[in-house]
Amino acid sequence: MRMTDEKDLNEVLCVKNVVKTINKNEKNNDNDNSLETKVYKKRWLILSLFIVYTGMSNFQWIQYSIVSNIVRRYYGVSSLAVDWTAMAFMAYYLIFIYPATYMVNRWGLRWSNIIGCCVTCLGSWIKVLSVSPDRFWVTFIGQSLVASTQTIILTLPGRLAAQWFAADELSTATSLSIFGNQMGIALSFLITPIIVKNHENLDDIGAGLSHLFWGVAIILTVALILIVILFEDDPEIPPSKTRALQKLNEMQVEESLIEPIKRLFKNKYYMSLCNSYGLSIGVLNVVGTLLNQIYLVHFENGEEDAGRIGLVMIITGMIGSVSFGVILDKTHKYKETAVVVYFLSLGGQIFFSTFTFLEMKWMVYLGSVFLGYFLVGYVALGYEMCAEYTYPESEGITAGILNVANNVYGIVLILIMGRLLEVYGDIPVHVGLCIALLIGFIMTLLTKDVQRRQDARNSVHYVGVEQSDKSNERNRLEKN
Repeated sequence: MRMTDEKDLNEVLCVKNVVKTINKNEKNNDNDNSLETKVYKKRWLILSLFIVYTGMSNFQWIQYSIVSNIVRRYYGVSSLAVDWTAMAFMAYYLIFIYPATYMVNRWGLRWSNIIGCCVTCLGSWIKVLSVSPDRFWVTFIGQSLVASTQTIILTLPGRLAAQWFAADELSTATSLSIFGNQMGIALSFLITPIIVKNHENLDDIGAGLSHLFWGVAIILTVALILIVILFEDDPEIPPSKTRALQKLNEMQVEESLIEPIKRLFKNKYYMSLCNSYGLSIGVLNVVGTLLNQIYLVHFENGEEDAGRIGLVMIITGMIGSVSFGVILDKTHKYKETAVVVYFLSLGGQIFFSTFTFLEMKWMVYLGSVFLGYFLVGYVALGYEMCAEYTYPESEGITAGILNVANNVYGIVLILIMGRLLEVYGDIPVHVGLCIALLIGFIMTLLTKDVQRRQDARNSVHYVGVEQSDKSNERNRLEKN
């Protein structure tokens, strides 16, 4: 094993306990043929419905910020008020993480998705009623309802994959769920500036907002109807042995949420990851939220260009996520990959900032490709690091706390950078984002290379080989 010092004794014991449990389950499996499995074709329909409604929910995250200057003029509000339409998605996550986690565990997949889609749909229809210069408070209520469902949306991809897909399809299903969310954001970057243009007449701006709100609300209404009719909680027969065993053992787990949370806060490697990862995703949230304002400082009437730059970042980031996943599967070099990707994210931010300041448009587009590939691509890599540092804790709990850190850093950085942008211009913002990434890079570089999940797998493999050798030797002696 990689961890042999006394300080990591608890982690070693934890991994050994997991190994014993796995071996025990495998032994029981050999003698028990009752764990029937079946993969249903309906799983792709379930996944498609989830992708549509979560994608349209995330579409609304950046809906106002990417045309911030137009929204400010139409509603007569400050930049900070518009920024809060995006920060609401982070703030409500912090507020509702515990009740949403309880609801998902208590009510299951079907009712969690129905409630999430229903609240998102209601918020979208409220925004349809907000098309008037004196109704920003109405549009913010609608945006708040949509934002409040993020805790449900962000915790369900892994659970949906585990309950409906076979073991060799889990990564694909989870990736498609996350890609659906990212695609919603990408479409918002592209479509919103095309529909909502900076007309001189406020009525024309209102017409663009109305078309946008109506389109989103109608799509979500159709999705809600289909989810109510077609969405199921759990297939009658589990899709994999792992899921079957999980269902059999669910009643034996009596531990509350408090104990694993206490252990996680004592895990110094995990705490370091929360801070370094939080800084990285916080910078990404700043770039997405303030992109319109930063770009327009140097490029007049560049609303559509800002949207296309955001689109390029998200699309290349999705490609980056897949690339880094393949690299990790092939090499299992988690820290080395994280250090390189983090460093190149810093380089991408410097590249993007420099050419934005120099007002070289084609180089800004090129910089957005570089920045998006590594900074957005780091999102999935961070979750894999989280699983390695915290194994065998529940990934739902560990990812939830990791997202809390992301959202806290996102809100703080957006508030600070937004104020700097308003008072001093965009140069301090670019410098501040680079400093944040530099600090995160140093933290990542100094964090120990811990692979608890890989150690557990290697131990199980070793035990399995050892037992097999003993069995072969016994058979040989019996023959003789």
